[in-house]
Amino acid sequence: MAPSAFRHDHRPPGFVLWPRAVEAVARIARIAPVVTLSNVSYWDERETDVAALLAPHLQAHHPSWQLGFAKPDPRAVRTVARLHGRDPAEVLHVGDSFDYDVRGALAAGAHALWINPRPPSADALRLLAEHPDRVTVVPDLTRAVEHIEQTVLPSTHMIRSSSP
Repeated sequence: MAPSAFRHDHRPPGFVLWPRAVEAVARIARIAPVVTLSNVSYWDERETDVAALLAPHLQAHHPSWQLGFAKPDPRAVRTVARLHGRDPAEVLHVGDSFDYDVRGALAAGAHALWINPRPPSADALRLLAEHPDRVTVVPDLTRAVEHIEQTVLPSTHMIRSSSP
């Protein structure tokens, strides 16, 4: 269905980057390619150009409405990995949602870096224990960047194993 044929007055709240997100992405982009995978709709993307907000530091931006898959569907992460010539095991998926970002990355065979300032739930702790070398938990974006700088091998963009 063409977007013009869908009669819906959708007014999403404006998208706002986390404070210091551009600086964080710039630091990461110096050592590894950075791409985004976002569960945004066509209408949300019309309101905010995420790629432009993070330019010139992004290699690519992949909104779910273009991919045909949304997180936590593992096909979303697998598709992005394939589009960039990578195996999902080489991908470090960074996000703040346990259900969408961590579960989705693990289901795809990727690594996850979970930004979570609160103590994980019992359910989250069980899943983290099942994947000790594939998930790291950090309290904020600054620590996420530091973790990436310490664990990504710049010459290969491969991730060193680490645990939370």
